[in-house]
Amino acid sequence: MAVLLIRTILIYVLLILVMRLSGKRQIGELQLSELVTTFLLSELASYPLTDPAIPFLHAAVPIFTIVCLEIILSFLATKSAFMKKLLDGKPSIIIRRGALDQKEMLKMRLSLEDLLCVIRLNGIAAISDVDYAILEQNGQISVFPKEQKREVTLSDLSLTGKNSGLAHAIIADGKIIDENLKNAKKTKTWLEQTLQKKKITDVRDIFLMTVDDGGDIAIIRKEKKE
Repeated sequence: MAVLLIRTILIYVLLILVMRLSGKRQIGELQLSELVTTFLLSELASYPLTDPAIPFLHAAVPIFTIVCLEIILSFLATKSAFMKKLLDGKPSIIIRRGALDQKEMLKMRLSLEDLLCVIRLNGIAAISDVDYAILEQNGQISVFPKEQKREVTLSDLSLTGKNSGLAHAIIADGKIIDENLKNAKKTKTWLEQTLQKKKITDVRDIFLMTVDDGGDIAIIRKEKKE
């Protein structure tokens, strides 16, 4: 009994350490690769707990191996657009500028009832009040209401305003995101001309550049390494 108690404590501490090492987020925020890693870790940890004949190292070594692999893949995903897309996929726009994309819903196997539920949970009464709804890589749906339907709305003040829509990240960590550039209905020629006006000669100097549907541009430059 004492041996089982000690093994349980050791595995518990080990899992806490490796989860902290891998930088795990809440379950609802896990990417697909992180979710698979979590399931594997729980399975590997359970074997030596239920069977005292299994050596402790038979759980410890695979656990550390899987966590190290997850850290390496996560790092590669931050440096390679191909690896990012391969491991995490890409966001799917379900509602774009108020128009529901039924083909994308079918492709993502998202039912209308589920979409309506998410919209209601975001405090929005009808699909017609939604400007954008995006199925993110972690399975959650981001909902952006139309400008006139947001809290403290312009309509309440009897004012009209510019509907800026969604801010598209067209450059991230020095790399151009072609998919988002297309979603923003912009071209690489436009991008080059815009950067020239901003006196930016190398996209690698940009940490983040966004453009919204209203044409407003925001640029964050990379911090210089000391």
